[in-house]
Amino acid sequence: MYLRKIIFVCLLFFALQSISAQTSKVQFGVKGGLNLSTAFFNDADAVKFKCGYHLGGTVGYLFTPKFELQSGLIFSKQGSKLENFHPCWENMCGWESSTIFDEQYLKLPLYFVLRNNISDNLNFSIGLGPYFGYGIGGKTKQTGSGGLMKMEWDTFGNDLESLNKSDFGAGLIADIVYNKFVFGVGFESGITNLMYKKEYLNPFQYRNVNISISVGYKF
Repeated sequence: MYLRKIIFVCLLFFALQSISAQTSKVQFGVKGGLNLSTAFFNDADAVKFKCGYHLGGTVGYLFTPKFELQSGLIFSKQGSKLENFHPCWENMCGWESSTIFDEQYLKLPLYFVLRNNISDNLNFSIGLGPYFGYGIGGKTKQTGSGGLMKMEWDTFGNDLESLNKSDFGAGLIADIVYNKFVFGVGFESGITNLMYKKEYLNPFQYRNVNISISVGYKF
């Protein structure tokens, strides 16, 4: 259901932009770069960052020279590293372990951007808005104390330890555009609890956090 909604919104958005593409107010682009991600998690001895990457297309609509609506479709590889976490169910609780969540998402951000034109070929912009994500792949690996026990499962699936596929949150971006080249940083904080399972005896809270550094080009 959520995937169909995301695809519908994405197709609708790009269709509207295609209708208006004959005007100079619409600008398409590509971008890619580094992710440094982790999670807000309420039951682990330590939560560490995990490196990843992102790649995708962007589209922006200039309402005025200083205000832009920006979106796109981005593939994002991210995740987290949890020390000493294991879910509790049927009166069985945690053991010492290291758990690495590998999360692969398709993301649809929607940013409201303020632009400051410094010169004819240089501008700085800052934007804020929601993002929608849908998990499409990834493996989670867990290693027990001393490396004696190793397990692996799909990050997004039907298992108790799997994450829910649909993610929703808020993001902040800051870009410097020189001619048609874009250099940017971003921050995303998830709102959706991806580890809500009614079978858990304890209420786990898992929300994505991602810092990104990007390089892009606008056509």
